[in-house]
Amino acid sequence: MKWRSTFPITFSFLVIISIIFGCSQASTDNNKGKTDTRASETNEEVVEIDFWYGWTGPGGEAMEELIAEFNESQDKIKVKGLSQSDYQKQLTAITGGNPPDVASNYSKDVASWGSRGAMTPLDDYIAESQVDMDDFIPTAMETSQYDGTTYAIPLAMHVYLLFYNKDIFAEAGLDGPPETISELMEYADKLTVMNDDGRIERLGFFPSVDPNFYTMTFTYGGRFWDADKKEVTPEDPGFKQSMQFAKDIWDKYGAENLDRFATSLGKVASPQDPFYTGKYAMRMTGEYEPKRIEDNVPELNYGIAPVPYDEEHPELKNSGFVGASVLYIPKGAKHPDEAWEFLSWLTDKDQMSRFDAAIGNLPTRMSALDHPAFDDVPGFDIFLEYSKSPNLQSMPSLPFMNEYMAEINKQYDAIMRKKVTLDEGTKRIKEKIQPLVEKTME
Repeated sequence: MKWRSTFPITFSFLVIISIIFGCSQASTDNNKGKTDTRASETNEEVVEIDFWYGWTGPGGEAMEELIAEFNESQDKIKVKGLSQSDYQKQLTAITGGNPPDVASNYSKDVASWGSRGAMTPLDDYIAESQVDMDDFIPTAMETSQYDGTTYAIPLAMHVYLLFYNKDIFAEAGLDGPPETISELMEYADKLTVMNDDGRIERLGFFPSVDPNFYTMTFTYGGRFWDADKKEVTPEDPGFKQSMQFAKDIWDKYGAENLDRFATSLGKVASPQDPFYTGKYAMRMTGEYEPKRIEDNVPELNYGIAPVPYDEEHPELKNSGFVGASVLYIPKGAKHPDEAWEFLSWLTDKDQMSRFDAAIGNLPTRMSALDHPAFDDVPGFDIFLEYSKSPNLQSMPSLPFMNEYMAEINKQYDAIMRKKVTLDEGTKRIKEKIQPLVEKTME
């Protein structure tokens, strides 16, 4: 149920005194959150709300511009933005009773945080505000809901494709990207360069967990969850095939060699990014990558291609998974009504489009897909077209998804380093997570 914070009598008394004497008075109430009073003809109180967002660099700059625009557009709410990409600190603030009023997060956290009471349900706000939810892309909206409740609104959608260095491909005699998984393995081997001492100088393709493993699992027709049986499915054939794909590359070059190579790589999304410097010939990454390339290495000669498909299942072409960056109101927020007003303004078509275009993201509203803000965004049309594929899926919305993904990461590493076999690793995932299913979904 929505509520508004009430102010102590002492604060109200100060406001009354300030009006009597015809002056403007700004006050801070440590128990109920910061507020201030702007000098205006009506002497209306201005509510200050805290907004913690995860974007830095160009994303942070674009967000601050929109915050300033919102603050100038009205005189009742003042948003104070803070770039805070450590989402664990958000959770600590919420559980500690001192949360921000509105915050950003990734869709993978929605079911977990929402079901445990860390996020405020938004359905009443949506109904009262008459937001057109049919305008949101269903796959993106699903990432913000759990068990029939909407806990967040998606601001940006993320889709992943294969990027390849055209110059490196040409040197290797390859005139285009791999279309199948078999070709991906063949090209990765051909594009890898080893020094005389056996060390890796360039890697054709590095199979990271995120997004590669998750993307490839769907490409193989795999799944992470059986809704009918209420079981996690790490022993699903497609899940194990995706794990084996990565293992084949690790086995070929060895964990020690790959670790040594990794220590020589530059920072991701900087001019020294390994894909930008030619250390990776191919990379699987998201719609934001073309904008990053434009900002860091505009001279890079690269291409974008669909995720290679399993030739045994051509019906699964253009597979992959969809994620989202979302906005939510933390439980215990001091000014939830004002937070909703800002959140709904920020996710309106125009503001959403301008923010997403600034960092190359896909919008989550269908009415924003042809917004002029995207006209000059590199790669936008390619990702937009791919996002229409019926074979794209979002990760299942589960209250234990954080623990599930953490255990996948743990066993993935153990399997790659030959500490456990593939069968042992996937069995451990099931043994670790299934009891959480029974505990949280009774």
